Amino acid sequence: MLLALVLSLAALRGSDLPAAVCVVSPRVEALAQGDARGEVPLPSPQLVVIEPLQELRIERGGRLVWRREARGAQGIPGPLPWPVAPIAPGEELLLRLRPRLAPAGAFAHVELIGAQADRMRAAQALVAGLAAQPAAWGAAIEAALVAEDVPLAWALLFHPRIPADPELDALRQEVIQRGCGD
Repeated sequence: MLLALVLSLAALRGSDLPAAVCVVSPRVEALAQGDARGEVPLPSPQLVVIEPLQELRIERGGRLVWRREARGAQGIPGPLPWPVAPIAPGEELLLRLRPRLAPAGAFAHVELIGAQADRMRAAQALVAGLAAQPAAWGAAIEAALVAEDVPLAWALLFHPRIPADPELDALRQEVIQRGCGD
């Protein structure tokens, strides 16, 4: 099932702007209006957000560790490689996402949690073993989906080292197009 998160900013922190943020990767689940959580099986997830962002903040332990604000009308370009130190097993981080045209202070909040150490090691070993073989990446993504491990499947599908391949590119585009659905 292709799921992603649609975070409505209409009820966020007093804003009445009818905007949305669609987070495709890492895979997250909605908790409440404007809030989501997701486990990350790889320590440096690629960030894929459909709408252009005006601002992105990453917090560790309640402290701001990274912030980027868009310059000009284009928004922050994506996909965005993980910009800070890797996520440790069990570590919790908070992403604050503000789409273009949203008022200052209107953020969607996504909590990312590092998977257990053995799961992260296994995922890293899997990526290391795939090399530049598109068929191997496709098989690993399919195996993760069959095992209903969508967080791993999306981590692989949007990994920065995935080789260029028409089938993988088409799958990635399908996930992006259908990821936040109607």
